Amino acid sequence: MKTMIKYVPKQKLYPAFGDADIKKQAVYIRNDLPNSVKIFVKEHELYHLKDKTNNWILREITASVYAGLRHPLGFLMTVIMSLQPYRIKFYVQRIKKGE
Repeated sequence: MKTMIKYVPKQKLYPAFGDADIKKQAVYIRNDLPNSVKIFVKEHELYHLKDKTNNWILREITASVYAGLRHPLGFLMTVIMSLQPYRIKFYVQRIKKGE
């Protein structure tokens, strides 16, 4: 199955920057992000499509390291953008849910 990469309106993914659908082999990225962040998020989500790790926190760390080594500026910009209150709230909710 061929991997699909689709750039979607902010409203489709907010507060997330991207999403990987393993069943559909599809990656969705917010189209309102700066280009460097889009590139980083694309690599991050593509990594998720092949990652078999069960622990979601470890999955996020390894996907971020993988994408960050390939696109350090995008990683840095993503970290800066993630310091916004709505993103911090998003991370806290994910941690509480364990996903």
